[in-house]
Amino acid sequence: MVIRKESQGISEFTGKVESVDSESGANDNTQYHIIMDPIDIEVGGKTGKMHEWIPLSPTSNQEAIAKGSVMDLYLRQVEIVLADAKKAGTVDEALGLLVGKKFKFQKMELGRAYQGNPAREYAVPVQLIE
Repeated sequence: MVIRKESQGISEFTGKVESVDSESGANDNTQYHIIMDPIDIEVGGKTGKMHEWIPLSPTSNQEAIAKGSVMDLYLRQVEIVLADAKKAGTVDEALGLLVGKKFKFQKMELGRAYQGNPAREYAVPVQLIE
């Protein structure tokens, strides 16, 4: 039998955030599609970009998000690298501050393990470059 192993993937990269758009995800829940143009790595695929989808939990909205949710943990990290994000009144405003800026991104587990599945990893901004 051929041994199967987990993909190594990209654990960190530097990139410029091109756009952040809300869209309908699974079960009509809102998710945020973040498109990043990688600077220090080359990405295949149709766009040559890195893509991340950050879900908004069903109990959250633009002005209030569930503590401990993926969006909560993602926004906490955004607030660390961009102090102005703490002043934002909505999720759209906070994530919109990422657009046009360069960051170092790292893959981090956000949220919780569920039904035997591990928490998912997301590309999270950890340092503002410019």
